[in-house]
Amino acid sequence: MSPFQQADKMKTPLLLIHGEADNNTGTFPMQSERYYTALKSFGASTRLVLLPYESHGYTAKESLLHMLWEMNSWLDKFVKNAPAAGTEKSVGQAGNGTK
Repeated sequence: MSPFQQADKMKTPLLLIHGEADNNTGTFPMQSERYYTALKSFGASTRLVLLPYESHGYTAKESLLHMLWEMNSWLDKFVKNAPAAGTEKSVGQAGNGTK
């Protein structure tokens, strides 16, 4: 049932965005960090962005703009300019100062 247990089967690039101060008991930031690490260990294309000082819902203008920038960049890379199926090897990404 847990996505963590299926990380080895993930083939679709995945962008994870999480509030660093999320206090929702069902979605602690540690869960995203662990899932990101699991995906990377299996060679999946993934990126984890932690938004500082944000909880379960994002409210700061800077966080919202950063989230939109991350989403736009991700879509440009993996949808708009995606290589033809089977031509790119799946690689994990670190990211500029984020996990």
